[in-house]
Formats: sequence, C-alpha cells, structure tokens
Amino acid sequence: MFRGTFIKNFFNLIINQGVNIFIALLATRILFERLGEVQFGFVNLALSVVLLLSISVSYGYHLNGPKRIALFRDESKKKQILINEIIVTRIIIAISMAIFLFCLTYFFGFFKPYSTLLYYSLILLFSEALFPMFYFQGNDKIAWFSLINIFAKGAYLLLIVLIIKTPNDAIYVNFLFGSTSFLVYIIFWIFIYKKEKIKWVWVSIYNIKKRLIENFQFFISSIAGHVSIHSGLIILASFVNNTVLGKFALAQKIGLLMRMVPVFFTQAILQKATILFEKDKIEFKIYVNRIFVIGLVITFLMGLMVIILSKWIIFLLAGSYVVYSENILKILAFIPFLSMLNFNNMIEILVNEKKYLLTKATWITAIIMLVLAIISSYYYGGYGLSIALVITEIVSFIVYSSLLIKNKHEGV
Repeated sequence: MFRGTFIKNFFNLIINQGVNIFIALLATRILFERLGEVQFGFVNLALSVVLLLSISVSYGYHLNGPKRIALFRDESKKKQILINEIIVTRIIIAISMAIFLFCLTYFFGFFKPYSTLLYYSLILLFSEALFPMFYFQGNDKIAWFSLINIFAKGAYLLLIVLIIKTPNDAIYVNFLFGSTSFLVYIIFWIFIYKKEKIKWVWVSIYNIKKRLIENFQFFISSIAGHVSIHSGLIILASFVNNTVLGKFALAQKIGLLMRMVPVFFTQAILQKATILFEKDKIEFKIYVNRIFVIGLVITFLMGLMVIILSKWIIFLLAGSYVVYSENILKILAFIPFLSMLNFNNMIEILVNEKKYLLTKATWITAIIMLVLAIISSYYYGGYGLSIALVITEIVSFIVYSSLLIKNKHEGV
C-alpha cells in the first residue's frame, strides 16, 4: 500500500515538475530573446528577492501543515479551523511583507535599478499565501495540484507570448507569473470549501497569534533554507555586470528546477511516513531507506544527463550557444544528488516535529553558505558562486547528520 502511494504521489509530482520544466524552457527562451540578457537578469533578481520574502508568507506550514491535515482527515471541524487559520495567517503576513518591501524601496532606496519590477512582483506574495500544497499532501491528492498547476502555468505562458514583446515589458513578467497562480488558487479554494462544506470564517487575533507562536521555529528555519537556495543571485549581483548576471540566471533557472526533485521525494511520502511512524517504527525506517536509495539513483543519473546535454539545454533556452551558462549548469548538475543525501534527516525531523533542531541546522548551513557565496563571488564570480552552492549541500548534510546524532545521544 505504502509503495503504491509513493509511486502515485511521486509520479504526480514528476508530472507537475515536468510541466514546470516544459513551461520554463519555453518561457525562458521567449523572455531571453525578447528582454535581452540585462532585463532577463533583473527579472530573475526581482524574483529571487520576492521568493526570499515569500517563505515568510508560507510561515513553515509547508513543512508541518501536511502532517496536521493528515491527522485531521476524519475530523472535519478541526480541519476547517486549521485551513482557515493557515490561510488568514498567511494573508496577513503577505500584506506585512508587501508593505515592508515597499518601504525598503520607496523610502530607503534599496533595489533601485529594479524597484518597479519588485512592485509588480508583489502579487507573488499573495499567491504564496493561497498556495494549497499543504492541503493536497495532507489529503493525499497531489494529482489535483498537478491539474491546477497545468492551468496556472499554461495561462502564464500564453500571456507571456501575447504581452511580452520588448525589454520595456520586463516589469510584467513576474506579475503575470504570480497573478495566474493567484487566480487559479482562489478558484480551487472556492471549489474545495463548497465540496467539503467548509465555512469561511475570519480568524480572531488571538488564534492568529497562537499560530504565529506555534510555527515560529519552522518559519525561522524556512527563511534560512531559502537564504541558502535563493540568495546567491542577489549576492552575485554585487560583483558582476548585468550581462554576466543574466547568463548565470539562465543556468540557475534549470538548477533551481532540478533542486526541487529531492523535495518531491519528501512530499511524496510525508503523509504516509507520518502515519507509518505512529504505527510501526521499524517498518517506517525500512520504507524511508528504500525510497532514499531510489532517490539517490535517480538524482545521480539526472545529474549525469544534465552534464552530457548541458550544451543543448542552454541552446534550447537561449536560442544560441552560451558557453558561460553551459559551464555553470555543469557545476550545478549534481546539486539534486547532494541534496538527496539529506532525505532521511529531513523525514526524521518532520515526523518528529523537531523544530529547534531544524532551525539550528538550517541557520548554520545558511550562514556558511553566505560566507562561501560572498567570498567565492568576489574572487571568481558566477563560477565561484556555483561551487559555493555545491559545497553548501555537502555542508548541509554534515550539519543535519551531526545534530541528529548529538540529539539522539542526549536522549532529547
């Protein structure tokens, strides 16, 4: 039963990511040609800034929300309260982050070269507030998300083709990306609320405060995780010209999509792993280890394929051979494999809700990453940053493993 659930969930996640990659390939090709290297780099830079803020909107419920939904599957009242409180809490945080970013740019002059791009990108914060993945995972309905993702990404690609014509249209790219998802998510939630007879109730300040306190550790650890993944481009922008930034962003686009594969393995089994952990810990370990081995094999082969085909992947994206982007992609190719090494550690932390340990591990990793990224970007530009990102994945595995071993010895 559990193997079948994993295969079904993983297959749906792969379809979902396949759609993302296909749309990304087409959209990136179109945008790179129509916007040029400089504006394309600014679009991705603005996206990185907003994505860093968006993790605060998620507020860690992408980590423990699925577990809570899974445990409340047969308790409609508790599930209704949980869903309402998560959505309202996220909306309030999204509004706060939008105001915060506006103040940074308008009053303090941060991000001046692409401030208008950032304003149009703020819709992504509200899209994240309604992001329904925690509901799909908890109810074991990941196939539904694949369906709404196809609609959202398909609409985005269509609008890109119709609207983005010249470099002056760069300000609309992230807005289109966020608004299509935002509208599709609203339609989805209306459908779910009606189907499951969930009542929309605005949550009291007391309950919002309770949720903020409850998930603070997951929130802090999520910020650190996104710093490790998304801050590289922001750091690199301080040390290279806009043309090089655009070429690096071209390769990183594929690198970030590949980096999601280990996350899919976690998402595919988290709901069943949670249930199995409560019933039979021996079977739980056997199950998780089996998936771990499968993940290592898949991500290793994927890395080899990307290295072999890197020249043609970049050609498909850019419409020409960009040697710099090709070389960067080759360095980033094995990041998914190295990230997969941490799979067992993450599953153990999530099913046990070891919030403090997760926060400590992610921030140690993030600080090391920032130091490595700044130094390597300063001396070696994009090549240095790529190597720093690879080393960060190795460091992350060592840090997580060490803290978990220490935690077990202390009997905590």
